[in-house]
Amino acid sequence: LNTDRAVCALLDGQLVGLAGYQHGGRALTGGSACAVLRAYGHLRGLHRLLILALFERHPAPGQLVMDGIAVDRDMRGRGVGSLLIEEVAAVAAEQDCREIRLDVIDTNPRARTLYERRGFTAVRTDHTPYLRGLLGFGAVTTMHRPVKTGGGENCER
Repeated sequence: LNTDRAVCALLDGQLVGLAGYQHGGRALTGGSACAVLRAYGHLRGLHRLLILALFERHPAPGQLVMDGIAVDRDMRGRGVGSLLIEEVAAVAAEQDCREIRLDVIDTNPRARTLYERRGFTAVRTDHTPYLRGLLGFGAVTTMHRPVKTGGGENCER
């Protein structure tokens, strides 16, 4: 984990939410293919690398990619997710990014509703019915949100 690529929400010193993002060629999670193979062995490691390759996302110029968000089950519906999204937006603004991009799966309509409330709009849906049995979802929607900044020159290229 690259902890400098996450924003966190704490309540009384306890972690109640986390959002990861990609910037500067690094993401919250990372590591080399060799590290995956070392950790899981060649057979299980190759399987994981193939699945991970399906989700490899690189930011376009001027974009910050939000990799994921997690909120403690007991804290959902209390504004923690909105707070995390706004903190990611602040990071994007600091880096002069023009937009934030994220993906949401079809089996998580609550997350999609949150993203829409926070200014994201759907730009594309990729239907992946072959993944439903393997990963539990059959479509991924890419969403964008503009960031009010000075330009986009310092964000990922």
